[in-house]
Amino acid sequence: MRYSAKFVKGLFKVLNMKKIVGISMIDPPKRRNIIAKQLKRIDIPQKVQSLDGHQLITLLPAHPTKRHVFYLHGGGYALEASPFHKNLQERFVKRYNLKVSYFDYPLAPENTAEKTLPLTEKAFRHLNFLYPDDKFYLFGDSAGGGLAMSLAQLLRDIDLEQRPEKIALVSPWLDATVSDPRSNELQEKDVLLEKDLLTEAGENYAGTWAVTDPRVSPIYGNFDDLGRLFVIAGTDEILYPDVLRLQERIKRSENTEMTLTVVPDMMHDFVVYPLKESLTYIDQIGEFFSEKQEK
Repeated sequence: MRYSAKFVKGLFKVLNMKKIVGISMIDPPKRRNIIAKQLKRIDIPQKVQSLDGHQLITLLPAHPTKRHVFYLHGGGYALEASPFHKNLQERFVKRYNLKVSYFDYPLAPENTAEKTLPLTEKAFRHLNFLYPDDKFYLFGDSAGGGLAMSLAQLLRDIDLEQRPEKIALVSPWLDATVSDPRSNELQEKDVLLEKDLLTEAGENYAGTWAVTDPRVSPIYGNFDDLGRLFVIAGTDEILYPDVLRLQERIKRSENTEMTLTVVPDMMHDFVVYPLKESLTYIDQIGEFFSEKQEK
């Protein structure tokens, strides 16, 4: 069942959901590995592996394909993936015949970026080894979007031969400091993220690294030579200003192009939630990954 965004935003506001979410990012509930269990129950062939105790699950579509999405979920770098994240992957595989690999990356506060980013790089390299002929794409929502962007910059800097050709981001968390003054003006409208709690979660994830280190906050990194980006954001989220900063940075970069879709009055990470309005944008991402490379 899908609900209207207006209804869900109203419900979240009544429940003070951003306080609940924020506190959960600082002090996460017991890890239950829900999404891995759910993925095992769906009717899609899959390959399951473990890297340093973290699962890497590749969903294989019905027809052979070389289009391969590496997916990093949101959750403030601290929360596990939800059933909603599972539904996204399932739609990409079944509707768009994409190969999708989900990585259960190390979460804060038990882990920091110093472990999470290198292990995520290791997972991507492992997929390169297993599928040397695949065309790889990155997809991340919220914190997963920030991690995807940091990973893309890292892979470029080490000059990995088989780098992602396309990157899709939904409401990406690009600046762990949430320091853009425009975010203050959006705090009342945002029904999912509370700035003070979010920045504390960002500090937990940064660990011994500076929160402005591009490996933590990729907005401070270099955006040259990253290929094609497709970014979706709502106007009612405190991370929206950082998406606008990203757009300006990429305009000044070389060999990187970005298409930005801004959805008026929409909340943070709305594409992931079972909203009536979401499917259109999920399918835009699926089409972005499925379309032929223009070269």
